[in-house]
Amino acid sequence: MFPYVTDYSGFAIRKWMIDNVDVAGFLCLLYLGLVWKGPGVVKSLREKNLINATLLQGVFIMWNLFLSTFSVIGMIVVVPAAIAHISNKGLVPALCERDVNMIYDSPVGFWVGVFALSKIPELFDTVLLVLQGKQPPFLHWYHHTTVLIFSWQSYCEGSSTIFVFVAMNLTVHAVMYFYFAMCASGFKAIMRTIAPVITIMQILQMIVGSAVTMYSAYVLYNPQPDGPQTCDVTKASARMGVVMYLSYLYLFAALFVESYLKPKKRTEKSK
Repeated sequence: MFPYVTDYSGFAIRKWMIDNVDVAGFLCLLYLGLVWKGPGVVKSLREKNLINATLLQGVFIMWNLFLSTFSVIGMIVVVPAAIAHISNKGLVPALCERDVNMIYDSPVGFWVGVFALSKIPELFDTVLLVLQGKQPPFLHWYHHTTVLIFSWQSYCEGSSTIFVFVAMNLTVHAVMYFYFAMCASGFKAIMRTIAPVITIMQILQMIVGSAVTMYSAYVLYNPQPDGPQTCDVTKASARMGVVMYLSYLYLFAALFVESYLKPKKRTEKSK
């Protein structure tokens, strides 16, 4: 059923990522340079008509459809496996005991590995935004850089909680990237109704992520006599996860309030 994992070795991917951990740092630096300097360069290119807007829109649509399809396929494999894993082992053991099969082996391990690596090409999202003459907002570039670093860290150490993050992220991205593609294809008025739903999904994702990372951090720093003595997560990863998910929760909640709850300012034409 999954012939593509026959010769797959998650441990080989892990070794490559450990040996090349500096690549993540260099990519983030180049990426941030693009975020800060790219819009100015693109502005001059657009003034000289050196950017084909029609071609760029087509690339944007196809890219988002590709990411949505990628996420759907991964979700179909990882989400049922994650649910079964928790059901069979119980919530706490599933979160705190590393299962190599869920991270490095099997079809699930394949998708966890591909997910960790996919955070590199996902930076292309920002390239497309910049080429469209847009300044990427803080939430956009902060999310991309921190997810790349955290995913790299979690996969290299074999964090026992990584499967939860992968399952949630693939699910949200399957819907989100499809939404972006449809909006760019001329269906923005129709798709606008599901925009709040996507933000709510993201907020729920951050609530669960915050709970999981805070629990693993609590167990690591306060082992319980009658409970788990530890979690197969390093303290560094636990700290990073708590800060990252709590900051995401705040930022996405603020986005929801600003976008959907605050009354819109009336323009002169609407008065």
